[in-house]
Amino acid sequence: MTMSYEQPDIIHSMQQTLAAVPVPKPVHGDAISSKPLVGPEIRLSLSPGMFALLAAPITVALTMVTAWVLLTTVGVNVFFREMVAAGIVNTVGGVFASIPLFILMKKGTAAIAQAGILGIALRIGSILMGTMVAGAQAWQMHTMPLVYWVMAFYFPLLMVETGVIAWLSHKARH
Repeated sequence: MTMSYEQPDIIHSMQQTLAAVPVPKPVHGDAISSKPLVGPEIRLSLSPGMFALLAAPITVALTMVTAWVLLTTVGVNVFFREMVAAGIVNTVGGVFASIPLFILMKKGTAAIAQAGILGIALRIGSILMGTMVAGAQAWQMHTMPLVYWVMAFYFPLLMVETGVIAWLSHKARH
């Protein structure tokens, strides 16, 4: 039995096959395209960065409306001022958490993961500080309902922002 390297026609065929295979070019530029997902480029557009920034206010607003409808239907005291204050605190915390993601999302998957970790720290810190400010005696709010509302908005926001980070990580070029 002869080896393939001893047969010039097989070697020539393999060289032609390898020459026909395209070599992938290195990717340069942004890891995530800034091209809008919806809408034209000049007018209102929903790019991945804008989607990351809008996730917090939309999530908190939907959670707030759903909770208000459910609690009012059941007849439970809603503590509306505390609910609005907690919504504002969580919205600000969510926007702060998305800023590193908005800035670093074009740098690749590793940068998106690092921005997500930095966003967690910013969200926790800003929500804790905001809760302390909203719970100050000058605002005359009930402390425990405020804390309950902050937690009620925090967890849906955490799930949505984790989903946005996962989506951007999956969308990014490696």
